Amino acid sequence: MSKRSVGWILVIIGLFMLFKMVRVSSFGFYRIGRVNTSAIILVLLIISAIAVVVNKNKFTIGCLIMSLVLLVVALMLGTNLYFAYASLVDILLVFVPIVAGAGLIIKSALERSAKKKA
Repeated sequence: MSKRSVGWILVIIGLFMLFKMVRVSSFGFYRIGRVNTSAIILVLLIISAIAVVVNKNKFTIGCLIMSLVLLVVALMLGTNLYFAYASLVDILLVFVPIVAGAGLIIKSALERSAKKKA
């Protein structure tokens, strides 16, 4: 197994444990003051979908993709996340694999680029 593969495995394990520590307290659309952005984004999504059906070109498809991206971003911004209580050992068990895996990935990438130059 190569260094890069081991690095990716360590990063994935560390991120999995990190995501298990995160708790979601509320989920919904992002609000700007008293204005809820869900109606604005859903209207944009519907209009861009209609535009793709009527006149399919790169611009209308781009607008549809941007509307979907805005929808996902609004949902992500409206989500409240917090970390559950954890001891220092738990934190180290999460971050050591991530840092070690990232180091192995970077090291293998640098070695690969050094071999190409030589």
